[in-house]
Amino acid sequence: MTSGWASQLVVYLVVASRLLLPLTLPLSPLYGVLACMILDAADQSILQAFGIEFGHYQNYDKALDTYYLAIAYLATMRNWENVTAFRIGGALFYYRLVGVTAFELSGVRALLAAFPNSFEPFFVYYELVRRRGDPMLLTRNAMLVLVGVIWFVVKLPHEWWIHIAKLDATDFIKTKILGADLSTPFWRAIIEAPAVTGSLLLVTAVAVLLVRRYVKKRRLRLANVSRVLVEAQGRWRARLDAFLVHWRRDAHTMGSEEAASKGQTRPEIVSLGVAIHRGRNLRGVRPKVLGEKVVLVGLIAVIFHETLPALEASGVQTAIFVAVAISASDFVLRWAFRRYGVPLSLIADIVVIATINFAVCMVFQYVVPFLSLGPHLASALVFASLITLFVTLFDHYRPMYEVRRAAARG
Repeated sequence: MTSGWASQLVVYLVVASRLLLPLTLPLSPLYGVLACMILDAADQSILQAFGIEFGHYQNYDKALDTYYLAIAYLATMRNWENVTAFRIGGALFYYRLVGVTAFELSGVRALLAAFPNSFEPFFVYYELVRRRGDPMLLTRNAMLVLVGVIWFVVKLPHEWWIHIAKLDATDFIKTKILGADLSTPFWRAIIEAPAVTGSLLLVTAVAVLLVRRYVKKRRLRLANVSRVLVEAQGRWRARLDAFLVHWRRDAHTMGSEEAASKGQTRPEIVSLGVAIHRGRNLRGVRPKVLGEKVVLVGLIAVIFHETLPALEASGVQTAIFVAVAISASDFVLRWAFRRYGVPLSLIADIVVIATINFAVCMVFQYVVPFLSLGPHLASALVFASLITLFVTLFDHYRPMYEVRRAAARG
């Protein structure tokens, strides 16, 4: 059993890791999301290994899951050139965001199963395609089929297992496979069952080798069969080829003229287009863009409102605080643009938006008594930090998506 200060240190390190690791997603989306998924799966086991019982783990876990998925969604604005894929991913993300918000407000676990997290596996698949193939060749119908498979085959059974049946995969492996007690830390259960662990590793290694050998033979067989089917204009093979064509590496080797013909834009054109779009965005109010920003940050704030300790503000007060802070920062940024020009520096944006948000936080805390956020200023400052992060990323990455959308429209 870990002592009091050591337990707090472990909790702080785990929470800090889950807050900082998602910040790698915009620049390294694939490795970043895989690292976040591993940490999400292991954090409870890490706490149990140190004998730490987390009473509100479910709320804490969902809040930090939403935090990293929101950064992943903003990373799609920066990185995804396939506009249709971005829209599908955005729909999956907001669907999950609404479900988690409803769960936090009502406590009904079935809502998490009704609003499964299909955005995460879709994000991983697209990023795999970006590294090994050409995501511009992903068609709308192919992605909808992929989403259907993710939804019904992967996520719905997974959400039912966790939230309806209330079964934990770690506990199942620990008790049913490793034969340990429920109170035994997972790492100790692995060490105390060397025969089972070794057998599982051996079976896994053999299975991987067999699968690789089978796939290699299957590719050779399909290559021979595909020639026959192409000559005969085989219907189903043509459809399969149409779906798998996006795994080719053409996107990484083609020249700038060919890339432009496929709807992809060169970096210098993207940079110029981003400056133009940022200028247009800051010159006047754009209700749709501002509305999405308010909805995105507002729902995340409501989720964290249910997690942060001793926060006296209600959900309505939290929503008002977020709307006022975002609207104020939007107004000041537009005023600064008209006076000083487009703020292209990410650091300058963070400083300006943070100053505005913390000022609004102080106004809510001390000037407007009927909207007071309560005596716990630290929780209010967490909200201001969240708003600063998401508004800054949104303002910088949204124009990148608009440039690609304009290029897709010709």
